Amino acid sequence: MRANSMSLRIGAAFLHSEFLNISVYRVSFWLNLVYTFLMMYSVGYVWRALYAANPDAAGVPLPNMVSYAVMGVALEAILHPRNGPQFYIMEQVRKGTIEMDILKPVDFQFYMFTKNMGGLAVRFLFLVLPSLITAYFLFSLKLPHFPALMGFVLSLACSVVISFFLNFMLGLLSMVTMNIKNINWGYNAVLRFFSGQMVPLWIFPGMLRILGNILPFRCIYSIPASIYIGNYAGMDMLGALGVQGTWIILLWISSRLLMKKVFARVMIQGG
Repeated sequence: MRANSMSLRIGAAFLHSEFLNISVYRVSFWLNLVYTFLMMYSVGYVWRALYAANPDAAGVPLPNMVSYAVMGVALEAILHPRNGPQFYIMEQVRKGTIEMDILKPVDFQFYMFTKNMGGLAVRFLFLVLPSLITAYFLFSLKLPHFPALMGFVLSLACSVVISFFLNFMLGLLSMVTMNIKNINWGYNAVLRFFSGQMVPLWIFPGMLRILGNILPFRCIYSIPASIYIGNYAGMDMLGALGVQGTWIILLWISSRLLMKKVFARVMIQGG
């Protein structure tokens, strides 16, 4: 019990430190804020134009589709792979200082998670929240009913954890390959396509829709956004949350096994 309490205090300290580190770069934040808002503005008007040409373009009412698209941009601002722990791990490996992180008196995966949460908190407060408030008045965004809102919050928490596990495993690969920039680029391309971030999976053709539903990527963007606009309600929402929960367990087990294997290789090689 005492060890767990100490780990939580250490984790909170790491989270606070990461929050302060990221919030220092104010110019970068202003640029990212402008970028996030412009992306929301762009996708909103793209879908309005598509619906003007074909009112049944996505099979849901226009306000729902605009809300889905804008939410996809908002989630990207905090869950994009560039914001994950993999590049930090890669840089530490390249500098030969990764052992300093591994030897910290806290589980390495938990340490990476708290660092990631610190950055996520900054991006949410200073990028996502202001952009969503502006988009609400600009596009008259659809606000979910209370059950959908609670489901969305729970689903969003699951998507954060799933995104972290996938990015963390990419970071572990850098201990073997030394450079994961090309791997990460390919991963990001597959993620954006099969996650339903911009284009919902339910309008994908045949096999692509089946593949998108099998892969874990829809748990990051599609499921939270679909719950938000009411596409998943009642038992469908519980089933979607169950899918996310299942992937959390599978990815946690996979990441722990991969971490154990990679750490053994690092120790054998002597650092």
